[in-house]
Amino acid sequence: MSNSDAIPGDLFQHLFRLFSLFADQNDKGTFKPAQAEFLIDELLRELRRQTTPKVHDLPDNVTFNEFLNLLQVIFPDREDLQIATNRVFERYVNHVIGKGFVLFRKLTQKRKGCLPIRRRSDESWQFGWLQVIPGIAKIRKQNSDIDDIIQFDEDTVIETAVVDGDASIWSVICSSSTAFQFSHLDPIMAQLFVKDMRTARDYPTREELSRFDYKRSLKNRPNKEGKIRKELEKERIRLESELEEEKKNRKDEEIVRGLTTRLLKQEMEKSEQMQQVIYELRSKLVNEGEGDNVVENDDDVEMIEDEISEDAGENEEISITLPSREEKIQQYAYHLYATQAEEHVTSDDEEIWKQNYNLIVSTQSV
Repeated sequence: MSNSDAIPGDLFQHLFRLFSLFADQNDKGTFKPAQAEFLIDELLRELRRQTTPKVHDLPDNVTFNEFLNLLQVIFPDREDLQIATNRVFERYVNHVIGKGFVLFRKLTQKRKGCLPIRRRSDESWQFGWLQVIPGIAKIRKQNSDIDDIIQFDEDTVIETAVVDGDASIWSVICSSSTAFQFSHLDPIMAQLFVKDMRTARDYPTREELSRFDYKRSLKNRPNKEGKIRKELEKERIRLESELEEEKKNRKDEEIVRGLTTRLLKQEMEKSEQMQQVIYELRSKLVNEGEGDNVVENDDDVEMIEDEISEDAGENEEISITLPSREEKIQQYAYHLYATQAEEHVTSDDEEIWKQNYNLIVSTQSV
């Protein structure tokens, strides 16, 4: 069964029209991956479903048959696909930006002198149907065929919705004299209406809105899984880098440890060699020490003999230089004479005294 037979005719036509709206602006007449993902996400949002996670990338050029295959897998219930397609078709083909029931009323604005503009309501809240299209917002009252038209321009002010009691209220100021006030019980819907009105004001024609939608379709949607995958990939690269650095450090430590062990081994070998040399030298010294002792003993003998000879020479000199008995008597006699004569004795007197003393001694001997 072909894809066209599996999908009802009106649904097939709407899907093909949506496909052509974006694909016709591309060179090859096919979807770009981001555009296929964009439309699938829009269909899921209309059904209040979470967008599918982007785990795998689509091919560069997605054909219409490939797009239908994706839709049949993602939306097995054809009724859900029909509802979502009709809403997306109305938004992007019919350019209906937003629509729904709201409460509204007109506001009049007056200025007194230099005082600021004061807004006041002369009407009560009315129930009506609001439809927002480029540049215009249409309001149809209940049980009425007449629409109130709000024309948007660049000076139109669309205020942010504010919660007031049980409802959210926002105002649209179109001119200096008129304004509209809207209310909705759902604050989320009120924010969506404010967003739709601002879009209609910023893109007041269908052509400008179509260009805006086409640019949106080309944007890649956020890929949380891809972001997480990239972060994990960065973490893996970082850990691998740290592991390689650790391996390198360990290898360097092993090299340093090996060099240290090698140097220690060489030092131990050198130490053993030196100890062997010292042992051999000591052995030689012990063997040669006995001869050295003989020499030293001979030297000692020679030294003793020299000392004995020197003592003998000194004794000989002493025997020669020692005074004789007569000289001692002579010296004693002279000393006695010098003591008696005191200062009157001179060297000449000493010689004369010695001659006289010798004469006396020789006379006595005769």
